[in-house]
Amino acid sequence: MVSLWGNNKNSTEEEDDNDAGRPTSSERAEAREAIAAREAREAAAIRRSEEANERTRLLREERVPGYLHPDDPAVSPYNLWSVRALRWFEIIFLVITFLWWVLLLVSIFVSPPRFNSRGSGFFDFSFTSLTVGNILVGLIFFSVPSSAMSILSMSISVLLLIDVIIILAVPQIRIEEGWVGIASVVWAALMAFYNVIANRTVKWGKAEEEERLTGRTETKRSLKEWIAILIATVIMVVYVVIAVLLTAVLVLRSRDATLKPPGEKILIDGGKYSVHVSCTGDRTYFEDGSAKPTVLLEGGYLPVLNSMEDWVFNAQKNGTIDRYCWWDRPGLAWSENAPSPHSAGMSTDAFTEALAIKGEEGPFILVGAGIGGIYTRIFSARNVRNIAGK
Repeated sequence: MVSLWGNNKNSTEEEDDNDAGRPTSSERAEAREAIAAREAREAAAIRRSEEANERTRLLREERVPGYLHPDDPAVSPYNLWSVRALRWFEIIFLVITFLWWVLLLVSIFVSPPRFNSRGSGFFDFSFTSLTVGNILVGLIFFSVPSSAMSILSMSISVLLLIDVIIILAVPQIRIEEGWVGIASVVWAALMAFYNVIANRTVKWGKAEEEERLTGRTETKRSLKEWIAILIATVIMVVYVVIAVLLTAVLVLRSRDATLKPPGEKILIDGGKYSVHVSCTGDRTYFEDGSAKPTVLLEGGYLPVLNSMEDWVFNAQKNGTIDRYCWWDRPGLAWSENAPSPHSAGMSTDAFTEALAIKGEEGPFILVGAGIGGIYTRIFSARNVRNIAGK
């Protein structure tokens, strides 16, 4: 029978059993801590799974569980969309530059319309080759930024900017290079400066992601990174030397532009390029009124001024001959480059056109040296009636 006060033995035993099944206060505290730790781990996992961007808050205020090891592949500047965008732009710029490089290479042999460079065809090609190499280095070592890369890229950019100023400031070089050469050097300068921006941005993004995912910015580099930096630095030093040499060539060309040619430059082939023609002495006539022959000089591998002008000038002075003319073949001395392809026959036609524009009439006596003998044979075959001797 149950006691009115509820103190019988069976009731007491049931209450003791119920109390034994309940967790103690310490067990409840441990359970709450376990739940809190699990929630913290889940929150950290959510933060890691979210795509990082420049607005992601860095975890500086507390050291919560879930930080990654600095060597974890997930700790990368590529987590930032701005870094990935810069890399994709670099790839696009490489494709554009390579296509331009191929076009310049083809134009050396076959010039597209309005694509002829009156100056050296290899100058704009050299700028573009330097740009291709510069972008390739930037892409290969994109994720390993360094101060040396930034300084050397900036040096190249400054040198190329000086080249732009020289080309635009000197009229003769501006005409010789044309829009093709100007576009090539401007693009090279922009790409070098872009590499500086990319390098600094990747360096900033690397520090951001290390702080966000590991809790601190990594100040040490691995052996692999040091080797990559060394290789990139050596290559960039070579590029700086190339840029210095290109600038030196432009300085020499600007100096040469101040020298006046002994003759005159005549535009031919519809104004596409000009050739230099020089004539010395007055036209004289025989007693019967016919004109005496004019000696036409065709140089060999060297221009006439460097190989034949001395003795022919003396011959004119001592009366052996009365008048002589010579020219610089396209691409030599003061003559500009002709559009490609260009043959010996086209060259002699250019000389014939230049003489006609200048008002020189036969008869002519042809004198050629070395390979110039081939040009004189072609000239005589195409101007038989005006040839008095060769």
